[in-house]
Amino acid sequence: METVLVAAGRVRYGEIQKIFFPGGYRFVRVESEREARMQILDLPLSFVIVDGALAGREAKDIAVFAASQDIDTLLIVPEEAVGHMAETMLKYGVYVAADATDSVLAVAGAMRVAGEKLRKAEEKNRKLLSRLRNEKVLTEAKCLLAGKKGMCEAEAHTYIEKKAMNCRISLLDAAMGIVRELS
Repeated sequence: METVLVAAGRVRYGEIQKIFFPGGYRFVRVESEREARMQILDLPLSFVIVDGALAGREAKDIAVFAASQDIDTLLIVPEEAVGHMAETMLKYGVYVAADATDSVLAVAGAMRVAGEKLRKAEEKNRKLLSRLRNEKVLTEAKCLLAGKKGMCEAEAHTYIEKKAMNCRISLLDAAMGIVRELS
């Protein structure tokens, strides 16, 4: 179950909870910037919702802090302030929605889609980096075989493949063994 931090007063918290009710979220409510910072640092949060009606600059400060921790953050403000706040908060990576159910749900949906796309891109990046590291080791082994044993690239590749099959190990492990052996 995903955890959502809601920075709002008691009444407003209930209203926000009703908007997201069927979503299967676990809600944590805070009323101050201090509490919010502690929870943001302590809990694995899916996203943070901040009611713009909190006292003073607390709403903005909470939203900016949450976004700085790479947590999707939604700031709910009165409809007349959306344009100005969206412009201000954009540079911090904070989503801004008007204080209306449809607006909040639309922005929350966009947040989820953007977050999922980002997570998929990060996962793809991790896989590509892993493949790149493996290819680097394999290339290093081929270069060592070419330099120390006079093999061409194709012979070196075949040699590494045979070693992997004979020892029943992966191609990467065989290449790493050759690098250790010939370095």
